[in-house]
Amino acid sequence: MFLGWYDPDKKRPAVEKLAEAVERYVEKFGSEPCVCLTSAADAAELTGKTELPVRSVSFISRYTYYVGVEDEPEELDLAA
Repeated sequence: MFLGWYDPDKKRPAVEKLAEAVERYVEKFGSEPCVCLTSAADAAELTGKTELPVRSVSFISRYTYYVGVEDEPEELDLAA
C-alpha cells in the first residue's frame, strides 16, 4: 500500500517534502512506510539524507513521492 505525495514547490528541499509524506502516511495507516519511490532527480537529492530507503523509478514524475510498503509477491504452488 502506498500513499502518493506531490509537492512542486522548488524552494523546499526534497527531504522536507518526504518528511511530510511520511508523516501523512503514519497518520493515515498507523505504521511507518518501508520505502519511497520517486523520480531519479528527487532520489539523487535525497541520497544520504534520509533513513527511509529511496528508489528511483522512471514512471514517477519529478516532485512526486510514493511512500509505503511493497506487497510481497505471492508464491506459486508448483506442486499442483
